[in-house]
Amino acid sequence: MKQKQNFYDLNFDQLKAFLVESIGVDPKKAKMRSQQLFNAVYKKNIKSFNELTTFSADLKKKIEHLTSLEKPKIVDIQKSKDGTIKFLLELKDKRNVETVLIPDKSHSRYTICLSVSVGCYLSCKFCATAQISKKLVRNLTPSEIISQIILCKDYIDDWSSQKKITNQVLMGEGSPFLNLDNVKIAIDNSKNKDGLEYGRTRITISTVGVGLKKDNIDAIEWAAKELDVYLAWSLHSSIPKHRSELMPINDKYSIDSLIPQLKKYYEKTKLPIFIEWICLEENLSEEHAKKLIKIMKKVPSKLNLIEFNPLSNQDYKAASQKNIDKFSKTIQDAGFLSLFRRSRGRDINASCGSLANKKALNN
Repeated sequence: MKQKQNFYDLNFDQLKAFLVESIGVDPKKAKMRSQQLFNAVYKKNIKSFNELTTFSADLKKKIEHLTSLEKPKIVDIQKSKDGTIKFLLELKDKRNVETVLIPDKSHSRYTICLSVSVGCYLSCKFCATAQISKKLVRNLTPSEIISQIILCKDYIDDWSSQKKITNQVLMGEGSPFLNLDNVKIAIDNSKNKDGLEYGRTRITISTVGVGLKKDNIDAIEWAAKELDVYLAWSLHSSIPKHRSELMPINDKYSIDSLIPQLKKYYEKTKLPIFIEWICLEENLSEEHAKKLIKIMKKVPSKLNLIEFNPLSNQDYKAASQKNIDKFSKTIQDAGFLSLFRRSRGRDINASCGSLANKKALNN
């Protein structure tokens, strides 16, 4: 039997083509039918195509026969004392990934942290995923990415017009820029007005600065046009030699080589770049601050200082609050915004750099 097409793997234009070519929908009605389907799945949260109220019985039968709404399974849920919720998901091939819901101070709204792959080969020294996996097992499909949102919305009953999950960050397991085609489809469906309807400033995609080409242009420049969301650059050190020690990818894609791409991203989107900076004892020196300021003068940006979770590598120590405050003040005194972000969900290994699944790698 032919495998069903997973609905969540299709963006709007792909769905239109699928309806015409595989379901036999009149091309003149494909746009309308796609809007109805997107609305039913992403806004009304139907669990079966038999629930469609604006489709004939014959058309519903055809769609049900050829199309699937299959999602990963939630196999474990952990709740932190600070309100953070971590979900362990089982994929179709029995691999596992984690997704995190991070509440605001009122615990009425959440940011969802999405994973994009099983494992990661970038070997960043402060990240548990990279240290445990040492390899990329496989990228997640669009359906496996966007299903993380659907499953979490189900869990907290987030289907009214007033969203409880207000922001998405693609900062979980894996590197989004090593899975751009699938990430694009997931973001397309998140932004679509008939889909999940998230604004461009409600989604942030992270990059270590992978400079792969996409459609013959640099990936970061491509992302500005094709994704058009906030970009977070995982920098973590402004001294090249030290950054290479923390993040070996720096040897291939240096800071200087990435700055022109980041400038183009800002010029295209008009969205400032978020610079991500894990707070270690060794990267909050005056030299680091001076070199970081030079970078921020070249790239319109904001600094996010991130509390280090020592679980991932005991060779590094978290910086003291005194040194974090001093470093932050130096950046602010130079005229740039600098914010300190405390780790959330540390007691359930859900904080930044903590997501890791040994089980996922051993199957």
